[in-house]
This record gives sequence, C-alpha cells and structure tokens, in this order.
Amino acid sequence: MSKKLLVALLCLGFIVVIYFSASRPASPAASFEERICVRVSSQFGDCKKIAFIDKKSNLVFAESSSGIIPILTNKRFTEIEKFIYPMLDFEEFKEEKQERGPLSWQAKNNVQKDFSMIIGFANEDVKTIIIHSGGDIQPKKFFVRDNLWVWYVTFHKDKVKLPVKVTAYDTNGHIIFGEKTE
Repeated sequence: MSKKLLVALLCLGFIVVIYFSASRPASPAASFEERICVRVSSQFGDCKKIAFIDKKSNLVFAESSSGIIPILTNKRFTEIEKFIYPMLDFEEFKEEKQERGPLSWQAKNNVQKDFSMIIGFANEDVKTIIIHSGGDIQPKKFFVRDNLWVWYVTFHKDKVKLPVKVTAYDTNGHIIFGEKTE
C-alpha cells in the first residue's frame, strides 16, 4: 500500500509541475522602453535609460553615455519611426561652454513631413528660455544629470525659421544668453 501511495504522490506531483509549467506564460514580451534601449545600444554603443517621454509629440529621449538621442515614435508608442540625428553630445556641450555660454541648440528640419524641432542643452543657470523666431515660445525641458537640462520645442511644419533667435534668463529674470527682442 505504501508503494501505491508513493507512486500516486509522485504522479500527482508530476501532474502539478506540468500544469504550472504550462499555465505560466512564456517569457514576457519586452517593453517598448526595453526595445528602444536595445536599438539605441546597437547604434550608439549603450543605452543608460529612457530619460523622458513626450506623449503629445510622440518623442522618446534615450540617454547613452555619449549623449541624448531623440526618437520619433508612432502615436501608440509601439514602433520607432525615426532616430533624430545628430544626438545631443555631452562632451561637445562641455567643451564648447566657454565659446557658447550656458545654452546650446540645434534646429532639426524635415524630421518627417510637417515635423521639425529645436533642441539643445542648458546648464542650471538657465531657468527660462524664450524662442523668439518661433513666436515667443517657451520650450519644454527635463533634467538629465549633473547641472544639465535638455530643452526642446516641436513644430508642425517642415522647417524651423532660421536663424533661430533664443534668449535665456536666470532665476532673477536677467538675460544670460541672447538678447532682448521686442
């Protein structure tokens, strides 16, 4: 009888193991953020994190050890449509600070039909930025690290009006970059 009980318990244990193995889902699909990091790593060497997601503009900003990579996605954030080149380079911003000041920017024209943007870095001295050539727009910004912010604005047109006129203000409202325009 003890032999039959032992065989029955082993069979029951085997059935339980098979049941739980079959009912557990296979490895879960990678999240969109993980898939973005894999693509960023394959093109830029590494991906530290997704620094910011802008659902209104369908943008994802990935951080690598070299800089920030803006990525345009579809409206549902399921597919990458385009990497926006060139990336914002940390080292370049640091090296050119004496010549350029506390703010840098790049115009990205014709990212895709009816989409362009201005994007740049700012250090912690910059509290407010106004883009005059875009109609006195205050861009969005997010903190990256070590006294460094990314700021950007998107436009629903093919090209940004050049030259871009930007003014940056400190905490007290004093101009620290650019000039006052009326």
